Amino acid sequence: MSPQLADFLTDLFATAASGQAMPESGDSYSRLFYRYLDAVGIEHCNFGGFELASGLGQVNEFSGSRLPEPFLEEFVAELSADDYALLKAKELGPDKPAIAFNVGLPWLDELRAFNPGSEKGQIECARHGIEDGVALIGQSPMAPGSDRERFYGFVFAGTDGSGQRAREKFHELQVASFALLDKMRPQFEATIEGFGYNLTAREREVLGALAMGLQRSQIAHRLNLSVPSIDFHLKALRGKLQAQTLAEAVAKGYRYGIL
Repeated sequence: MSPQLADFLTDLFATAASGQAMPESGDSYSRLFYRYLDAVGIEHCNFGGFELASGLGQVNEFSGSRLPEPFLEEFVAELSADDYALLKAKELGPDKPAIAFNVGLPWLDELRAFNPGSEKGQIECARHGIEDGVALIGQSPMAPGSDRERFYGFVFAGTDGSGQRAREKFHELQVASFALLDKMRPQFEATIEGFGYNLTAREREVLGALAMGLQRSQIAHRLNLSVPSIDFHLKALRGKLQAQTLAEAVAKGYRYGIL
């Protein structure tokens, strides 16, 4: 194990013990991960969770990226359905739960042979620094009742030798990725399902009180609010968490790392 990886794992698990909720803890984990990548000479890494729906890749947003925000929005809206890395997930199965492969301009022939529609997205990514690299994708447990296949993905890339360094250090990059995935799985799940951690401070308080088993009147007394005000916040929680019941809202609060 390299000193850089040892430092990252030590700091990651120390940070995990701080008791922060998502997404704040996820931001802390991401900063440590990118600091580690800088230390080993990897310029870029996009990572997050995604689904395959009707054979098309679908990502709501990245859990981590150094690409410009306007391009990320363009990618999600216009390019992700044909993205090479997302569509390679079709090769996974019970006997192949994870796969690694090259990405970037030196590998365009392989990309075109796999899916010609992916070329545009790859060229656009290269314009923003993803010129050469290696990707890691794998299967992720599906949410209860989901009819879509769910995956995680990491793309390590850059310019000026980042791709070659990623291939040389790929074994330890996998260790770092799985450690990060273990800590950020709640945020990956939330990202896939379109939840943006957009609860207000008051809504978090109400959700926490629900998780303690308090009733509406008890929550109102605890927070010094009226019962109608609590009802307003409960309705907002169900909407933002896409929950049909308050019990489901609490369950999602735990699954997304809020509680």
